[in-house]
Amino acid sequence: MIDILINGLIEFTWLEYVIYTLVVTHITIVCITLYLHRGICHSAIEIRPILSHFFRFWLWLTTSMRTADWVAIHRKHHAKVETIEDPHSPAFHGIATVLLKGADLYHEEKNNKETIDRYSKNCPTDWIEEKLYTGRNNLGILLLFITNVILFGVVGIIIWSIQMAWTPIFAAGGINGAGHYFGYRNFDTNDDSTNMSPLALIIGGEELHNNHHAFPTAAKFSLKPWEFDIGWLYIKIFSLLGQVRVKRLATKTIIRSPNNNLNSEIGYALLKSKITVITNYTRNVLKPTLKDETRNAKNDIKKLLKESKNTLARQPHRISNQDTTRLQEIFKECSSLQTVYNLKNQLYDILHARNTKHENFIETLNRWCEDAKSTGIDCLNDFSDSLKGYKVV
Repeated sequence: MIDILINGLIEFTWLEYVIYTLVVTHITIVCITLYLHRGICHSAIEIRPILSHFFRFWLWLTTSMRTADWVAIHRKHHAKVETIEDPHSPAFHGIATVLLKGADLYHEEKNNKETIDRYSKNCPTDWIEEKLYTGRNNLGILLLFITNVILFGVVGIIIWSIQMAWTPIFAAGGINGAGHYFGYRNFDTNDDSTNMSPLALIIGGEELHNNHHAFPTAAKFSLKPWEFDIGWLYIKIFSLLGQVRVKRLATKTIIRSPNNNLNSEIGYALLKSKITVITNYTRNVLKPTLKDETRNAKNDIKKLLKESKNTLARQPHRISNQDTTRLQEIFKECSSLQTVYNLKNQLYDILHARNTKHENFIETLNRWCEDAKSTGIDCLNDFSDSLKGYKVV
């Protein structure tokens, strides 16, 4: 008996222990990204009961996380992103806190009853959820501990410790922290989300965080040819097995030769592609204008322009008082940059306005295009023409 407790029923080589640990922690990440995130939280995929129950059981066994808690906290993150109400924003908590204490932030928000009640709609409420996964949520990790000791002895305790730390480090800290701080951006989203490729094998494709914030309800996170989303690979495999159905993918937009004017079909495409429209504006209008102004600016203004590169791409409500003061100093010397910056904000407001009749939207957008053309700025003129060629495929 003592020998079993020390050595366990199974004796692996050190490499086999490593492989086993990587496999079981990876299964946990797959459960999080497919079941909690893409399935329940954003309804991007529909998971059949057999696979869904396995995901729930595995998460109970390896994390003690309750579906409603995780889903509610993540939905609140999207709803309040980069604000003081965001449960885990580096912008307010600091990158070190989110990276090192991401699990603490999660547990703190988990105890906020208002958050859970408001954002946990459509989560499982069946008998097993209420009586086992919720009522005895810590029993799972205790059973995992006992099982690991029986199978692997003392080494099993080490494996269990790694399993317990894996989600807080790579999910709670890594994705929520680094995914809003380090990396590159494909889309000019209204937050600081970034992509952190190539970490797909470790965190299930969740590293493509900017893509996800651009299209939250899309089942596939990889959107560029060089990006790889291993979560999408599993979705395709489970789809072939009849266990998963894809419900939503990211909007695909093409820009054809522009029409003479905006019509209802183009207006619909622009509304569906608004994140792409704003991204193209930043890339094709804002950045070239910034480059031209920097080339001709005095040294003190050049310094301010360099410091304000990211600020210019943000919406006014996400700019600090210090950044606002800096922009005011810049605009005194850079009138073209002020023009394209103001028009960017106007375009954003037009595309995101709610309860606007479609005919009024087209009329307002046509006026915006006329204002853009009247500036005499070539890249702005070209961009306003391009709006008349948008199509969703």
